[in-house]
Amino acid sequence: MLTLPALARRLFGLCIAGSALGVSLVQAGCSRVISVPVAPTGFNVRVSGDQIQGVYPDLLRGLGDGAGCRFNFPVFPRARVAMMFFDAQEADIFIPASRTVERDTKAQFVPMLKLTPTLISLRARGLTVTDVRGLIGRSSLRAAVVRSYTWGDEYEALMRQLETEKRVDYVTDLRTVALMLRTGRVDFTILPPTLMYSALQDPAAPAVPLADLAYRTLDGLARSEVGAYLSSQTLTRPDFELIRDLLQRAARDGSLLRSLERYYPADVLKADVVLQ
Repeated sequence: MLTLPALARRLFGLCIAGSALGVSLVQAGCSRVISVPVAPTGFNVRVSGDQIQGVYPDLLRGLGDGAGCRFNFPVFPRARVAMMFFDAQEADIFIPASRTVERDTKAQFVPMLKLTPTLISLRARGLTVTDVRGLIGRSSLRAAVVRSYTWGDEYEALMRQLETEKRVDYVTDLRTVALMLRTGRVDFTILPPTLMYSALQDPAAPAVPLADLAYRTLDGLARSEVGAYLSSQTLTRPDFELIRDLLQRAARDGSLLRSLERYYPADVLKADVVLQ
């Protein structure tokens, strides 16, 4: 049996240990609020007034709640978001992001899934193109794509070729792409089906029934690695490693899939998404 002095010493020791544990738990999270500039990107990022929702804001908030990290989501045009992160180094995370060789020279990529860049056109156009070479060879076909969107190095090479031939229009958002398709101003776009699906669910989007669209994968256009770029310039090393680990785990443990399933039907995900 412990004597009173011994019991007092034991209790004192437990209090010290508990205090130290409390300090370590407080320090386990991020050291500050993490800046994640975003732009409206279909269901991936939804902006309604001051409300920022969507697959990736929801995912980050959920991860942060469990790890002691808070995220701030200032809203800018997509091209400005990319500039803030890669050039001005005014942001901590760029998400969602497609991987390219050029971007890899500026920040560290965390792969989370792969999307399938797909030739999308009006079904009534009857396009029968099956590969990138055939698309380039059809010199009468014109594209509309969202400025600053990229789906990998093969996509970038295709866009450069279409630019050289003055066969591509760059626009600011997915809604404009859908409008240009519907009115016949362009013949096709190249997007993952999930993004086109979410664009057409926007109440302000042009009325283009999903059944009126034809989707065709192109030989020579690889699946795009998608995930997040993290800044080693703005993040402390502990914050960098914690966020990297959280995102990697989310891709493996079902967290990302559950966030996707809240917004996209199973058949749309199956046609587009491959999880890491």
